[in-house]
Parts: sequence; C-alpha cells; structure tokens
Amino acid sequence: MCSSIATKYWCVKPPRPHVALAVYAHAVTSDPARISVTAKVSAYYRKFSDIAFAAEVATLIGADEAFAEIVREHALEPDKLTFYAPMFEARYKSITQLIGECGATQVLELASGYSLRGLDLTQTGSLHYVETDLRDVVATKLDLLEDVRRWHNIAPRPLHAVTAADVLDLGQLQSAAAGFDRGRPLVILCEGLVGYLTREETGCLTRNVHSLLSEFTCGWWIVPDFAFKTEIRNLPPERIRLREAITGVTQRQLDASAFEDGDDLAAFLHRVGFDMQVCSQVDKTTSFSTIAALNLSPAVIERMRPVLRVWLMTLVPRL
Repeated sequence: MCSSIATKYWCVKPPRPHVALAVYAHAVTSDPARISVTAKVSAYYRKFSDIAFAAEVATLIGADEAFAEIVREHALEPDKLTFYAPMFEARYKSITQLIGECGATQVLELASGYSLRGLDLTQTGSLHYVETDLRDVVATKLDLLEDVRRWHNIAPRPLHAVTAADVLDLGQLQSAAAGFDRGRPLVILCEGLVGYLTREETGCLTRNVHSLLSEFTCGWWIVPDFAFKTEIRNLPPERIRLREAITGVTQRQLDASAFEDGDDLAAFLHRVGFDMQVCSQVDKTTSFSTIAALNLSPAVIERMRPVLRVWLMTLVPRL
C-alpha cells in the first residue's frame, strides 16, 4: 500500500520514462524501469526554480529519490553538479520566451514528458496547446496533470490537450495536430529530446517536423539541445561523469547525433529545408531564480553562456 501521493507514481502505476531518456521502445535496449530513474533528473533540478508547478511535479514523481539513486549508484558528488539547476531553468524559460515572441496561438510540444508548460500557458488567453509523448508516458502524464489540477483547483481547459504520438512517425504527428487551424502559424518544440537520438533518428524527426510545418501558413521549430562534437570533447569532468552515469543507466549514448560545429548543423538543416536562427538561452531568460535558491555565484551563468543556445528554425521560402 502506498503511503503518499508521491509514491503513487512508483507503486500504483510504475513511472514510465520521459521520451527524451527512453527515446522510443524500438530503440531502447535496457530495462525501462532503470531508464525511468534518470527521467526525473530535469524535474529534480527544475524544482529549485520558480517555474510554474516545478516543485509539485518533483514531489509527485519522486524526483529527489531518483536523483539520490543516481548519485549513490554512480558515486557522483551532487555539490559539484548544482550548475545544472540554472542550465535547466534557462532551457525551459528561453523556450517559453520564444513561444511568446513568435506570437503564434498554436503550439505542438513533442516529447513533453513531465513538463507542465502546457498547463501553465493555457490557464489564461486563447493559446491552443497540444503536447505529445509515447502512449505509456501520456497515461502517467494525465495522472500527473489530474493531481496538479486538484492541488491548485485548476479546471481542465479545452485548448490544452495531451495525446500519444511517436515523433518518428509523421502520421502520428499529423493526427496530434489535426485540431490546429492550418491557416494560422504553428510553433513546434521539443525540449531535451535530440540529445538522446541517433543521427538517423534526428534526420527522421527533422523531416517530419518540416513536413508538418509545410501544412501551415507558416511556423517555427524550437530546439535547445543540438550538440557539437568540438564542445563535447571539452566538457568539465563533473559533467562527463554525470553523462557517463546516464549512459550507463539508459544504455543510450548521449549526443550520438552531435554535429561537428554550427556550420555542419546549418548545412544539415538547410538540406532538409530549414533556415535557422541561434539565440542565447541566457539572453532569453528574464530571471534566474536558481542562483539565489542554491546560493550560486552569478558568474556561473556567464561561464555557461557560450554553450546555452536555443535554435529557432523556419521553412526555407519556396521559390
């Protein structure tokens, strides 16, 4: 018998992995129960921020316990990993900022996992927000949303939907987007997904997003986690150790789809039919609440600035 709301996600319904860590069933070779532990890392670090519902999500999914398990099993030093909190905060907030700057009234979030951005952004206004993930993840997400809504006395809104879709299947993405108005712009985003895909899978995802956006009058694709091999080779030791721990648990090589550099990425995107704009996550983040929460030096932000990017893609104009 489970004794708290938090353990509900461990005992009543075993937590399913966030797609960014589990990737897709046909590509995962490890036990999904092991992968689900690392799926909570981002939720653990977001709880130190003022991101809406982040603290509640971390409690409900047992993020503290999951992080402690990784630390214990891989002999990590959590005090040397606190910089991840502002990194996750910047990634989340910069994407939200770009959604607003695009001015679109329709958003499709791929592999949304435990993020409650959709719930937050649809509480007021007329934003139509659809988030997707794998079927089992969606089942857990709906339970999570129900608990958070009850916690805050928030009524469900018809413009916020959660549906199952595999990003590597164009037909499923088109079904997820069926309720959107093709005569209005669409924002598509995926946060924390690309780093867990192979190059072949990244190509498939990119082509699918291009095909879907081509159905609309115009649109944008937001991605914060393309990686460059030149930077991966120069990561600090503490980041390398955590990455090795995640690889060990997931049996999925991080950044297998990494590009040589920005020119390599731009060429790849242009071949598919995308123009790209590179923005600074730091510049797009209006405030860093994690700095004060964890008593970090503001210098941490400036040290990370060069590698905290978010890409905004648009379709290459047809001649």
